[in-house]
Amino acid sequence: MLLNANRLVNKLDTEKLDAIVAATRENVLYVTGIDSVALRLSPHEGQCYAVITRDRPNEPCFISFVGEIDQILDSVAPLRSTYTFGEFYRERPKDRVLSQDEERIERAALERKPAATPLAALVQALSDLGLADKRVGVDELGLRRGYLAQLREQLPRSQIVEASDAWQWVRRVKTPDEVRRLEAAARVNEHAVLAAAAIAEEGITEKEVAREFERAVASQGGLATLTLIRFGRNAVTGQVKPGRTVLTKGDTIWFDCDCVYQGYWSDIARIYCFGEPDGYVRKTYEAMLAGQQHAIESVRPGMTGKQLFELTVAAVRRTGAPQYRRHHVGHGIGLYGYERPTLGPLEDAIIEDSAVINIETPYYEFGLGALHVEDPVLVTARGNRVLSTTGRELRVLE
Repeated sequence: MLLNANRLVNKLDTEKLDAIVAATRENVLYVTGIDSVALRLSPHEGQCYAVITRDRPNEPCFISFVGEIDQILDSVAPLRSTYTFGEFYRERPKDRVLSQDEERIERAALERKPAATPLAALVQALSDLGLADKRVGVDELGLRRGYLAQLREQLPRSQIVEASDAWQWVRRVKTPDEVRRLEAAARVNEHAVLAAAAIAEEGITEKEVAREFERAVASQGGLATLTLIRFGRNAVTGQVKPGRTVLTKGDTIWFDCDCVYQGYWSDIARIYCFGEPDGYVRKTYEAMLAGQQHAIESVRPGMTGKQLFELTVAAVRRTGAPQYRRHHVGHGIGLYGYERPTLGPLEDAIIEDSAVINIETPYYEFGLGALHVEDPVLVTARGNRVLSTTGRELRVLE
């Protein structure tokens, strides 16, 4: 299961909630394993929900547009019930024998008359679950504008409270299934970086290398979500899209690339040199790598993001880059690319046992570009494990 059910129940107890509603793409996926089509196609207006009650945390109630109710076949959780809204038609000739999957979809679509609106379906589900006079947390970031107020109006005896922060807190500690997906996403990402670096030759453009990275991600079943690939001094403006700059001898190649695989993010950074780097580049990169390695070895459950930030920056400075400054040196990762805790100077959130955090030490300098290494790390009381596998050293392409 992706869902950390025990942690969710503890949060419901702490917040005195009888139930909680998932409404964003990430949280619906986390609860059910279903990657909602509506929430992908229309992330600001599309609606799809999952309702979890405290007494049956592993059996969500699923609420979807009737045309997308076939997505229950993707569920990794036993669904307690299903509710639909809207209009959609699947014809069935009288003499047609249905498969088991077809029968399941027909039952789900016809078991109840579809509600007129997503809100009406949600109200019906909460009422049928006995929650009309209970305290219910709602993932307010996924609700259509005005729905939270209308939900409170239509269920006046209930206490409807915002719960997006609760969902984010629950997801900070990863289940074994989540770790496996994060590990798989890292494999997709780093193999794509290797494929892109392999085509580097004099005269190739940033766009061509970026296209190869994205092709390699797609060939493994992933989706490239952020492709930051720049040559040489261009990397100091790394948030700009890869352009038509050509690769020349002596250039660094900066990869800071994100992809999503099975709903989970990977964010990895690597530096290649097209020809032997000068001494300053090598010395500065070695300081970045030493700082990252010190953080990987030092991080422990119970540390704050601020504590890990401070020891990482200090390690970089004492191993060859005394000028090093950063606003953060990493972040949590999972169903979002950036989750808490942030490894920054103001972060008081705790790094918990079985959290996955990205640890990075980027350095940007005008006239030079960027030197950067970044990897996901599983943090446990039994020891830490880097989820990526490719070498983090400065690589030289002859």
